[in-house]
Amino acid sequence: MKIIWTFTLLMIPGVLSSISVTGYSGGGVIITCRYDGKYTDNANDSECFNRSSSILHVFVKTLNVSDSGEYWILDKFSRDHSISSQLKLNIKDADCCEKSISLSAAAGGSVNISCKYPQSHSADVKFVCRRSGSDLCAEETSVKESRRWSAEGQIQLYDDREQQLLTGTISHVTQQHSAEYWCGVQSMLMNAGLADLDIL
Repeated sequence: MKIIWTFTLLMIPGVLSSISVTGYSGGGVIITCRYDGKYTDNANDSECFNRSSSILHVFVKTLNVSDSGEYWILDKFSRDHSISSQLKLNIKDADCCEKSISLSAAAGGSVNISCKYPQSHSADVKFVCRRSGSDLCAEETSVKESRRWSAEGQIQLYDDREQQLLTGTISHVTQQHSAEYWCGVQSMLMNAGLADLDIL
């Protein structure tokens, strides 16, 4: 059995009312906002989660530079169709960030995931997390210091800020590791991440 990982660059902003987000071509963004009442979404290639929690997550994938612009999340059921949130999206082509990385590992073995990130995120906390069902970022592992391994866990991380390179190691790989994974950087308003794990 082989396990193949494919990673795609993502941006994950925090809860917002009006925000500017920079994403990367080939990647995606996750927009999170609170709302009153019912809502609707009308986004290209998007998914909504946590419908019962008054929080809307819009996940837009496969971005390209032409997706840059202003977007609004509207309350379809209010009388005036009020705007719940406004998003200014700026999509860039980035030489540093690989759009797709494929890796394989035999069951019982280990795999190293190497994720490049923009120099502008060097000082930010780095993370790898696993998407599980409607939970956008379960089982998160993060590293806060440069050139130091994270504490023991399912995924161990090492951040080389001089090289702008995050390395994650998963040991004793099993079928249970089959999921979508993101790795990236966190700032006060956003996470930049990388995605997708498939089992063959």
